Amino acid sequence: MPRLLLEIDPELTFLLRGKWKGAREVPYPLERRASMKDILEALGIPHTEIGRLSTENEEIDFTHIPIVDERITVDGIAIPFSVSQPSRLRPQSYGHIRFLVDLNVGKLASLLRLAGLDTLDDGNLPDAELASLASREKRILLTKDRLLLCRKEVSFGRLIRSSDPYDQLAEVIKFFGLQSEVRPFSRCMKCNAVLDDVAKATVFPRLQPLTRLYYQRFKRCPDCDSIYWKGSHRLSMESSLRRVGLARLFQAAAD
Repeated sequence: MPRLLLEIDPELTFLLRGKWKGAREVPYPLERRASMKDILEALGIPHTEIGRLSTENEEIDFTHIPIVDERITVDGIAIPFSVSQPSRLRPQSYGHIRFLVDLNVGKLASLLRLAGLDTLDDGNLPDAELASLASREKRILLTKDRLLLCRKEVSFGRLIRSSDPYDQLAEVIKFFGLQSEVRPFSRCMKCNAVLDDVAKATVFPRLQPLTRLYYQRFKRCPDCDSIYWKGSHRLSMESSLRRVGLARLFQAAAD
């Protein structure tokens, strides 16, 4: 049977399905005319996880139709990944970092906002609407759903590897090289709006007695009217940030 040979980056082999899982080389049968995007996603690798495709002679893109006995190298994405740099696979770059988080990693959304990163969550939108929103607003889609990332509307995304939300936060910051973008406690963790400083007297009637006594600095969300201060909840978050190696980064950015 006619075939092509795919050389798979070790960082991507865990995504391969069935008998090919973990394989460095995949002799793929050419039973039909198909693009590289279709072939790789049939094998289990969403196009968002691929950094470079090349033959023995040239770099190619996702629309490439392979020929019999062609050898194609499939590379993962080099870290840190910049969405602002055009490439052969992604000629349309993004001029900003903004995220859209799928419900299956929903807790990650509030933690990215904790870091001051512009992040929407999906509100349980159907996959088609979620992919359309990511494309329309030029947002990076974060999810554990491979099929969602395979949608052609999705230009930039990340198949989240970690299970713990704080580990996921560390994963995203490292992968996209966002250390210098962190602005802790500057966004509302509920609705994503940028917080405003507010005088204690303005929110005093809404505070509990101990909060009135021990805390002096407050922020308020201009959209949902939530109030924030450095209370026990924030100290608990800082403990979790310390566990995943982000405490110093958040502290330095806050200072």
